[in-house]
Amino acid sequence: MVKNDVTSFFYYMWNKWSEEECKVVFKDDYYPHFWNKWCEAYDTMKGPRGAAELFYMMLSDTNRDKLVARALELYDGMKNK
Repeated sequence: MVKNDVTSFFYYMWNKWSEEECKVVFKDDYYPHFWNKWCEAYDTMKGPRGAAELFYMMLSDTNRDKLVARALELYDGMKNK
């Protein structure tokens, strides 16, 4: 099965994303910065619809890679849902 980064990312953001996951992805020292970015995206979109896309857009390529790597670790195209 080919890994599907997009599907994995959305399943992750819809089902697992939380402040605790933010700590896992971005590590304890840096996670508050990223959690604030998530909250900003969530508030801007007035809920979760569109917040994942906006949050992704706010990240650097390196930090996007960290987020997608975690999504693939947990969902691998949704086969682990």
